Amino acid sequence: MRRFTRIYLLVIFALAGIAAFTACSKDDDEPFTIKSIEGEFVGSATGTMVFISQSGEETSQDVTPQGNEAATVTVNDDGTIIIKEPTFFVGKGAYPGAIVRDIPAVLANNAITFSLKDYGSMNGVYTVAGDISGEYKDSKLVLDYTFKHAGQMVGTIHFEGTKK
Repeated sequence: MRRFTRIYLLVIFALAGIAAFTACSKDDDEPFTIKSIEGEFVGSATGTMVFISQSGEETSQDVTPQGNEAATVTVNDDGTIIIKEPTFFVGKGAYPGAIVRDIPAVLANNAITFSLKDYGSMNGVYTVAGDISGEYKDSKLVLDYTFKHAGQMVGTIHFEGTKK
């Protein structure tokens, strides 16, 4: 009877170990697709904003990282993406990011890359134009974009954020 009890307990522990290992298996994770990029990302924006006066004089100021800037990515049915650029700050001024639509995205080597030249959009109040490119890998989003606003400001922005 004692031997039966030991064997019975060994079988139970063995089955419990297999169940625990299976539950933690990476095979249960969702496959990496273009949809994997969808979500909100929180991080920091850095860069420079150049202000151009009516006489053509240029002055520049650095972007002030807040550490809580957020970008949002949505995936369209055709596999293109929409990015709401993060609001960034220069001094005490806030510059809401534009919503850039229909950005072609490419999935390769467990990363999603994207790029769009000469976008035109709105940031909620003003027309914004520029170029945008970036990469999503390991739950991290990197954006590099220009933010041309009202013909008098040109921002070169770098954003890195992790999925919220």
